Amino acid sequence: MNDEIDLTLHLQTLARRQPSAPALLAPGGKPMTFGSLVVRTERIAARLRQWGFERGDVVAWVNGDRAQTAAALAMLPASATISPLSPSSTISTLSAALRRIGPKAIVVPSKGDSVAARAASLLDIAVMTAEGDDAGEAGAFDLVLAAPRGSLDRRSRHSPAWACIGTTSGATGSPKIVSHGHRQVLQTAHSVGERLGLGPGDISGHVMPLHLAGGIRNALFQSLLCGGAVNCLPEAGVDALIRAIAAGEVTYASAAFTMLREMLARLEEGARYDRGRLRFMRVASGRMEPGEMDRLERALGVPVVTGLASSETGTAAQQAPDAPRKRGSVGRPVASEVRLVGAEGRDVGAGEVGEIHVRGPQLFDGYIDDDELNARSFVDGWFRMGDLARFDGDGELHLVGRVKEVINRGGDKIAPLEIDEALKRLPEVLDAAAFGVPHARLGEEVVAAVVMRDGAACDPEAMLTALRASLGASRAPRRLWFVERLPRTDAGKLARSQLPTHVGFVPDEGPAQPADDDRRSPFERALAALWCDALGVPRVDADARFADLGGDEAIASALVARVDAAFGVALAPHALRDEASTVAKMVRAIEERRAGRV
Repeated sequence: MNDEIDLTLHLQTLARRQPSAPALLAPGGKPMTFGSLVVRTERIAARLRQWGFERGDVVAWVNGDRAQTAAALAMLPASATISPLSPSSTISTLSAALRRIGPKAIVVPSKGDSVAARAASLLDIAVMTAEGDDAGEAGAFDLVLAAPRGSLDRRSRHSPAWACIGTTSGATGSPKIVSHGHRQVLQTAHSVGERLGLGPGDISGHVMPLHLAGGIRNALFQSLLCGGAVNCLPEAGVDALIRAIAAGEVTYASAAFTMLREMLARLEEGARYDRGRLRFMRVASGRMEPGEMDRLERALGVPVVTGLASSETGTAAQQAPDAPRKRGSVGRPVASEVRLVGAEGRDVGAGEVGEIHVRGPQLFDGYIDDDELNARSFVDGWFRMGDLARFDGDGELHLVGRVKEVINRGGDKIAPLEIDEALKRLPEVLDAAAFGVPHARLGEEVVAAVVMRDGAACDPEAMLTALRASLGASRAPRRLWFVERLPRTDAGKLARSQLPTHVGFVPDEGPAQPADDDRRSPFERALAALWCDALGVPRVDADARFADLGGDEAIASALVARVDAAFGVALAPHALRDEASTVAKMVRAIEERRAGRV
């Protein structure tokens, strides 16, 4: 391998050019230089070779120390394949991942009876510990073989071209096992680093999980492999990041949108802030609304950029901090070919929505233990991201939603992201997410979960009215659930598939009649029958809202025409949104008109 496709050789080249330049920083410690990083890499490599390790053999890393984990990600690929796993995993989750990955050894916390140590004992995996030394450098450690076990005799089962093996965040289902090859890691760092203008002197404020791709390829290697440094701050540490920025110890950060929202709230509440050497902020692991990004730019005094990245594709598109940025865009493709494929299997043009397909040097080699998923995910060398998007006339990419999340309401395909955005524009809403639930006539109906701002007044009917005005009656949610938080993955991504369970949605069990049905008047029963026929549902309770039952403008027009023909009373279609929005209300509205009070 040469240093263009081998990250260890590339780090050695950087060390020869700038041996005393800082590579790793951490609160309370002195910097580890590039020269020291390479010396330590060679020492660790010699030790692993002595124990029988070679590239392709996996060392699982679950020791929990962020600076040591960052150092290990840079050092271990010289002689093995590192697999960082979440230190907060349960023993069942961790054991399942270890069985799938097949490590030769696992690095566990040096003190205490950890979950990782118990999982290693259960699976007969050799145990190592990372012991700090007296140098006091950020992330410095020596490996100690604490418990040799049968796994040391395991033969290599993975490609020597893989620097790292990680898991996905699980936002779209069970976590997947993904490789990060030397080539892919270097390509992401170089191509995105060029778009962001990274180089020696830059310092990444690292607050992302180090076991996920965003923390590995973006927050860590993006700066390090461009000759910059990485400041290993506490995960999601808003206060620590603000302090490091003020101290001039961060020039940019790639941070989860949830954390940046928290930072924005604190800054707007008057938190003390000094921009120091900060050049820009990058939104990761999800989406901030354009208005939020504008406010964050004003609060930070630097550009706020975003992009499109995944564990599988690397960074497929990225905005540049030194160029004009379009609201709602994720930028132009980065060292990747990106095409959008429509429902008919053809590439769509500018302005049309299609599924994102990606190919290029950043693309991963395939899921490690799932041939069936690989067969579904690749089409003639193109990887199907599962995201829906459109290109504008300038070639910038705009996300619309996920293929699996599209709500099919009576044939109208609705991307939940547009509902999310409309909800978050309401001043009383802090966070929100739309999703689909089964509906007897329409197939699916649009509903949403909403997190209100502290102290905000909650008026569901007023909120639904505002949403119908902005989205149209056919695309607005029919029901809102109010929750304290939305379900998210470790990386902060919305777990939309969990929303029905999270809000306690219970599917309709069928046309069971309530006990008070016999107490309905003949007039009310006749009117309810018209509603049932118009809506295509087996029954309608007296207080069930027309909109919640799937009613739209077309159904409203047809229903009021049948009411006029049956009862001789003319109602406007819009009455089904307010004065006649339920059967009970319609009974009163008709009676008032007959009595001449309207």
